[in-house]
Amino acid sequence: MKTIVNTNKGKRETNQDCVLVQNIGPNTFLLLVVDGMGGYEHGEEVAKLVAENIQTYLSTIKEFDSNQIQKSVNKANLAVRQFKERENSKCGATVAGIILSPHEALCFWVGDVKVFHFREGTLQAESRSHTLMNDVIENSQLTDAKQISKFKHIVTRSIQGDIELSQVDYFKVVAINDKDMFMICSDGVHDIFDGTRIQHALSTFSTADEAMNNICEQLKIEAEDNFSLICASPSL
Repeated sequence: MKTIVNTNKGKRETNQDCVLVQNIGPNTFLLLVVDGMGGYEHGEEVAKLVAENIQTYLSTIKEFDSNQIQKSVNKANLAVRQFKERENSKCGATVAGIILSPHEALCFWVGDVKVFHFREGTLQAESRSHTLMNDVIENSQLTDAKQISKFKHIVTRSIQGDIELSQVDYFKVVAINDKDMFMICSDGVHDIFDGTRIQHALSTFSTADEAMNNICEQLKIEAEDNFSLICASPSL
């Protein structure tokens, strides 16, 4: 497996994103992007706390499924709740991850960190962010696009100590090969580069490495927020 990893504070004073690539079993890797929630205290610390707890739990597992992933998030929730009580402050994080083995990828998320799957440079699947905007669209409560967009950054699920509000969604990709590429990115990336624009970059440049370098250079100019991404493929 080959990876491309980039994280940057953007135009913020600090970087509250945390990225992790860790071997957690024979030919099995955990990829995580955790986004400390904007406007809350201790975002950077909590992002690292969430990443460490998910990684610690999943490193003890031999068979991975959605139930075990939820248990790892529950462990992170407990750690965040204890941290909040100790610091007497609001804090939390959103997360997306991939458990990647030679022939299978289990993709999961809580909140608005996104996961994309590309095959031969074409978008195959992407996660649906847990935001109030998506809930409003799904329930058809509003039709005005400008009004709906106001809810884009209000997350409805996150890791901040409440298990009920941190239920994991996931999708699985089987029979992966060297034509597959997976990408995890924080909202600082996908606010600007949606799946279609990422696909265009992949088709424009000769390698995924060149495409990601171009994306990151553009983000340095355009991104107002922290931006982080991990790309993984058998043959980047």
